[in-house]
Order: sequence, then C-alpha cells, then structure tokens
Amino acid sequence: MVVRATRCSPPVPLTADMLRAFDPGSRLSFRRLLLSVLLVLLWAKALNPQAVWLGIAMLSGGYALIASGIAILCREPLLGPSLNRWDEATALAGLHFLARALT
Repeated sequence: MVVRATRCSPPVPLTADMLRAFDPGSRLSFRRLLLSVLLVLLWAKALNPQAVWLGIAMLSGGYALIASGIAILCREPLLGPSLNRWDEATALAGLHFLARALT
C-alpha cells in the first residue's frame, strides 16, 4: 500500500476579489457588519479604556438588538439566499457573548 504525501494549499490572502464573489446584497451586509464592528471597538475603547471588553459586550449587544429590529421592520427573510440584517445581528450577538465570556 502506497501512501502519497499531500501538500496543503497555501493560505489565500484576503483581497477585494473574495468580496466580489458575493451578491450585491451580501456585500452591502458584510460592509455594514464591518462598519458596526469597527464602531463598537472604537466606542468601547473611547468610553472606558480600563474595561474595553465590557464596553464591547454592551455595545455589540445593543447593535445586535437594533439590527434585529430593523430586520423585523424590513421583513427580511430569516434564512434568505443572501446575507442580510439577521446575519449581521447574529454576528454581533456572537461578539457580545464572546466579550461577555472574556470579561
């Protein structure tokens, strides 16, 4: 029995081409999520530099609730074919619970 050694492919750098693989609605949602996370990090650091994780937890939880409310008002499908505000709220809730675990 001959075992062939396989080589792992090298890591792919994150480029703008990877974002172009998504549909326009998903791209908009992804950009909105990146902006939200950036704002959460900046506000958490600015509000209380000693307790950054607590600030991240509070702000990301609030942003998750706001994104969920907007998704309800816009009647976006929960399991739609592209990324939407529900996915953004899920990612922000995950950040909230991660920050709460690290507090």
